[in-house]
Amino acid sequence: MPIGLLALALIIMTLDLVALTKPRITLMTLLVAGGCMMLAEARLAFSDAALALLGIALLVSGSSAFNMYIEREHDKHMERTRNRPLPSGRLKPGLALWVGFLTSILAIPALVSSTNWLTAWLGFGSLLAYVLIYTPMKRWSTWALVVGAVPGAMPALMGYTAVSGKIDSTGLALFGLAFFWQLPHFIAIGIFRKDEYTRAGFPVIAQVTGEPAAILLSVFTTVLIVLNAGLLWWLEIGGVFYGCVSTLLGIWFLVIAGLGFFSADTKIWARKLFMASLVYQAVLFVALAVDGLLCKLL
Repeated sequence: MPIGLLALALIIMTLDLVALTKPRITLMTLLVAGGCMMLAEARLAFSDAALALLGIALLVSGSSAFNMYIEREHDKHMERTRNRPLPSGRLKPGLALWVGFLTSILAIPALVSSTNWLTAWLGFGSLLAYVLIYTPMKRWSTWALVVGAVPGAMPALMGYTAVSGKIDSTGLALFGLAFFWQLPHFIAIGIFRKDEYTRAGFPVIAQVTGEPAAILLSVFTTVLIVLNAGLLWWLEIGGVFYGCVSTLLGIWFLVIAGLGFFSADTKIWARKLFMASLVYQAVLFVALAVDGLLCKLL
């Protein structure tokens, strides 16, 4: 094989291996965990903080690789997943298992050496819950959405415990914010990709209860997010800057969610809610991080 083609094949294989870790989800997780680190009263050395974030990223990557391995046959039936490395046939399933085991194994010593055993156990528990409970549960119950939100929110708590070494009201409030955020986010995906999920054998709320109920539930869970965000200000976890940002952001998010009751095309509205949820989470945790940094500097 010519050197050029060999190099191209290696690049494609490398990109596919990275794709197994769902890098966009991993990056968002790092943003959330990093923001929560800023809110602990104690401080962590930069090298330890970086290693802790690496450990969290490795755990999320391992969970994603295991998830792709388990769902590879189902992914063939969905437009957004059929071109993934496993269902497309570009990578062998065994490689996904190796990536999952390797990243997961490396994550634990990274967390223990840089933080504490509490954070490591929280990470290990979330990995098991995601792979062994949430992933198979997706195929037979819509309650998987709630179950999956627990390991999905764990990086927020881990970011906090990595610095504080304890679970307290602040850590639980941050966990709650990340937990509730996932509900309208994934309900929205289930609305505009309802047919794909049904074809792939994944029951979603929009298909099981109908779209009107799914819209109502997305609005209700959005209210819970905004209330939880306000709780952080009430607990004085966030200051004036965070309070202003979260209030304006919450009103904007609630308006978009409420438009679902009046939308002529629910799929278009659900896509807007999905994108709004991404913006909401990113901006909110950046505001928390900036607020926490300002409090430590001033």
